[in-house]
Amino acid sequence: MEPEHIITDDGVKQIELGLKKHEHWLAYNSVNYYISKEDVYTFKTKDEADEFALNNVSEFDCYNITHALTLKEAVQQLKADENIDITFHSTIKQHVMDEKTMTFNQAQLNKAGFQEAFTQDLVAKMNQGQALIQHKFEKSYDEDKVTAILHLKKSSNSDNYFLNKFDVSLQKQGQADSIQQTFYINRKPDAENNQAILENKYTLKEAYNLLSGRAVHKNLINNEGQGYEAWVKLNLKNKLENGNFEMKQYTKNYGFELENVLSKYPIKELTNETYKNSLMDSLQRGNLQKATFVDKDGKEEKLFISPNITLNALNVYDLEKQRIPTENLVEKNYIGKEMGEKISALINKTKEANTPATSQKEVKKNTPVKASRPKVK
Repeated sequence: MEPEHIITDDGVKQIELGLKKHEHWLAYNSVNYYISKEDVYTFKTKDEADEFALNNVSEFDCYNITHALTLKEAVQQLKADENIDITFHSTIKQHVMDEKTMTFNQAQLNKAGFQEAFTQDLVAKMNQGQALIQHKFEKSYDEDKVTAILHLKKSSNSDNYFLNKFDVSLQKQGQADSIQQTFYINRKPDAENNQAILENKYTLKEAYNLLSGRAVHKNLINNEGQGYEAWVKLNLKNKLENGNFEMKQYTKNYGFELENVLSKYPIKELTNETYKNSLMDSLQRGNLQKATFVDKDGKEEKLFISPNITLNALNVYDLEKQRIPTENLVEKNYIGKEMGEKISALINKTKEANTPATSQKEVKKNTPVKASRPKVK
């Protein structure tokens, strides 16, 4: 018997995805011989399907309603060609996560800033019950390209997956080489409540900001399960044996107070408590944040800023994201002369500390030898 409809591959996948989400009511366009993904919709209730069909009647559209528990049943209900390769599709052959488990697994990625990485491909791997999953995800921030590999591990007694770490590669615009860092999610018991599990974790955006050379403020957990706050910054000049860059921490004892540092600059947003809190929150997450500077004559200028922990100051950039020298900030009265001198002195001190000292042997080796006058006989 000739089939009434042919379901295209993307139509089959559309039905399959709906069934995974427990949407067993189907509305399909009975006018078309070929049913693609634009011709079939899935719903959790019959009322939703009926309402959709009623509201989408036209010269070219007439939706019929049917119910199916499996992909095979859906094909039969649509009176479609049953010779399609149903065994290729995972809904028939494999275990499907329930909605609660799906939500838990998706939340694992959401908390780390990988909302867009929870793709159909990843769900398929989870439904297959793979013990370890490596999932690639790419994202761009302005002109910078970020590539991440997510490492997920399946629980030994459930379908829950846990994100244990992710590798991040950053390709900065205009730079030939990319840089990489692995970010681990360490879970530790709460020292005050053994039932609670605390995490040291970074989001994708924080990872990007750290690899961009900016500091991020974090609530961290020590080995004893006690919480503490610290600014974290990668030392991009020191790569460790494991391939990661050194991660330096600056706790409260270091003396950097963001609110106090901001108060030294004529930033308009600081005059409004809501804008001020929003600005501080963004800077603490490591973002290069735009702010409005106001000079002594009331003239406003939009600039980018980020905290410089070691200088106890702000890095200030123009709209092309080029850093503005300290002396220029002094000239514009964006910082005081005394503060500018302190910053310049610290910069020079840092440069001197990073300049390798010349050894005594090198001094002797490079010292010219005086030619001796020949003795007259």
